[in-house]
Amino acid sequence: MTEIQLSLLNFPHREILSTIFNDFSNDFEFTADGVFRRITPPLCPDCRFPMSHNGFNTYRKCHLGGVSIGRYLCGACGKSIEEDHAFWGNLKTGFFDILTEICLRLRHNHSSYELIEEIMSFIYPRDKDTIRIMVQSAIKDLKVPAVQNIRLVHYDEQHPKVGRNQKYRLTLMDSITRQIIADELFDSKDAATIEDFLRRNLDTQKPIFVVTDLYRGYSEIFKRVFGNKVTHQLCLLHLNKLIVYDFPRKTSIEQELIKYKLLNIFYNRELEIDYLSRLIDEEKVILQKSGKEYKVWIKDAKHLFHDFVHNLELKRRRDGKNLELRTYYEALKIFKNLLSKIDSFEAAVQRRLMKIREIWPKLTAFYFVDDAPATNNALENYYSTSLKTHRKNQLEVTGIEDQMKLSALKRAGIFGRPQRTLLYAFFMFIPFLDTG
Repeated sequence: MTEIQLSLLNFPHREILSTIFNDFSNDFEFTADGVFRRITPPLCPDCRFPMSHNGFNTYRKCHLGGVSIGRYLCGACGKSIEEDHAFWGNLKTGFFDILTEICLRLRHNHSSYELIEEIMSFIYPRDKDTIRIMVQSAIKDLKVPAVQNIRLVHYDEQHPKVGRNQKYRLTLMDSITRQIIADELFDSKDAATIEDFLRRNLDTQKPIFVVTDLYRGYSEIFKRVFGNKVTHQLCLLHLNKLIVYDFPRKTSIEQELIKYKLLNIFYNRELEIDYLSRLIDEEKVILQKSGKEYKVWIKDAKHLFHDFVHNLELKRRRDGKNLELRTYYEALKIFKNLLSKIDSFEAAVQRRLMKIREIWPKLTAFYFVDDAPATNNALENYYSTSLKTHRKNQLEVTGIEDQMKLSALKRAGIFGRPQRTLLYAFFMFIPFLDTG
């Protein structure tokens, strides 16, 4: 290890200096005056004549101090050289790498560059433009690890705007690891764009299970890209949203009951159905009275029902449970029972039931594939955190793409717990503060 010549000034920093110079051989010294050099000067690289010590050069970094690096002079040919000072560069790199990671994490959590500048003024002052260049350069250099053994995939789209220009975000997520396979921004989401995106990011020669929303065009696109190697699952929660939209905002109890009977096909909503069923007879009696009296009653009844549904949801959250997903045969039985009564329903309900019958194989594909998801919830949740709705119209293209990549890196575990703190990195500069 480097010989460290201790003095009253540097004695308190001996442990830090030992750490810094631990990897150097005993051919080097750190003098009592703070000069890093070879104990015995090297041979001249030009004429091989022994060189001699010739003072030092000082390198400084604002707020971090300075270091003195020994010079050597050849007495024969007059050549002057300086000792390698890579350790000083490494110290600075370690410090600024941590600063960069702090800024990256702030950016990932939707902090503006203005806010990051304010925060950095308490740590290590840097202006907004410097921070932006630092962050964008770091994002560009970081690579999202490739996902291996892809067989279950979520696909979805998000539609951010840059000013008045509509953009389209296409995303593939691995269902098993929840890592991002691909996440790209386009000017269009036409069939050709989607096809190219899928071909570039998935192996079209291997069987694949893909979950999407209920957009009609996906089936033909997948068929052209994957042929018969694709199993296409339509998101059940998107189906449930469409079922809800089929009914007016102000429903009667009878309409609400029918709505929940449709929602009950794939998810157990028996408690809600029982609650509403108990109100049906009461509603029939109230309907025979004045319209004003019914308006008051239905408002109170719906309010109590919504509280009931809300409390059921809260209980599931406390218990760490989701809505109970029915078995295939339970779902089939309930659906067939509804089909048998189709003529008794309103036209919108009839159309929904016929549509469910039409796409039944794509709604139930997950039942027959191990570990397959029934919904696109994983990707929807990723969208809600990676590019928040209120930020979609506030970013330039670079900002949107940076946010997307940061989120993918986070999912891949790139931003884990830090190995070193900023405080530790700063401590490494303490022996040099006196000279800077």
